[in-house]
Amino acid sequence: MPCERKPMRYGHSEGHTEVCFDDTGRYIVTCGNDGDVRIWESLDDDDPKFITVGEKAYSLALKKGKLVTASSNNTVQIHTFPDGDPDGILTRFTTNATHVTFNSSGSRVAAGSSDFMVKVVEVSDSSRQKTLRGHEAPILSVSFDPKDEYLASASCDGSVVVWNIEEQTQVISWPLLQKTNDVSNAKSLCRLSFQPGAGKFLAVPVETKVHLYERGSWDLVGMLSDDLLTQPINVVAWSPCSTFLAAGSIGGLLTVWDVNSKLCVERQKHEKGFTVCSLAWNPSGRQIVYTDTEGCLGISLIKKEHMSRLHHLLFTVS
Repeated sequence: MPCERKPMRYGHSEGHTEVCFDDTGRYIVTCGNDGDVRIWESLDDDDPKFITVGEKAYSLALKKGKLVTASSNNTVQIHTFPDGDPDGILTRFTTNATHVTFNSSGSRVAAGSSDFMVKVVEVSDSSRQKTLRGHEAPILSVSFDPKDEYLASASCDGSVVVWNIEEQTQVISWPLLQKTNDVSNAKSLCRLSFQPGAGKFLAVPVETKVHLYERGSWDLVGMLSDDLLTQPINVVAWSPCSTFLAAGSIGGLLTVWDVNSKLCVERQKHEKGFTVCSLAWNPSGRQIVYTDTEGCLGISLIKKEHMSRLHHLLFTVS
């Protein structure tokens, strides 16, 4: 039985689009190929505030009143939120930045680029940077370990790497992905993600499954799959309580698993079958917001029988 949803709406021009919530869950924030960041008070907001950050905006992240964006002008910019005032350039690359993310405290930003580099930058002092070198093709995605010791990255060179941030060294590298020369040609964006909280697992989308690697041992300890998933998974996102994992696929399927039981608890097909390229959970755990490669924005509401469990889990871990 599919979860409840509202009709999707136009957000940006055709092309890759990303989405996140603010810390309160009040605002939905998107960016897209038109170079704009839009701040929505709801899916029904017909006049969202917007900030132009470049010719194209490839990625965004938001934490504790700071909005960072990766754009086609080779920079990672920072703005205040929700005012949208420019607050400087956090770091630069020699070509476009492809993905950005905050650590759990909001003190650091990690960014990957098409120049094969990954950088970790202190938000309070952008001169304090660490550069992680070793990938041999553009970076697809980056994710911080919640304990801030490790960073995971996926690349067009086909590898997924776990780095020790302080030592700027590779801890382990897995050859998991199909090689390509550019993010736009990648079979999947491989938006991997560490489990929030204790960070026990690193979730990596590989073809039509999600691999779960155990933090520390880096052993493959499980896989999440579903018979209806016939095309590669593009992106995964953990629920705030860290018990559920949502995935969006090339074929437009939204899937949610209970990670402990490895059972699929929600399935939803994109209304037009377009590729899902970004996912985010509301901090309350009651909604999943997603965007597609046509620049549209949608929201799914988690079914009531799962909401009660989510609320219990959120209360327990908070």
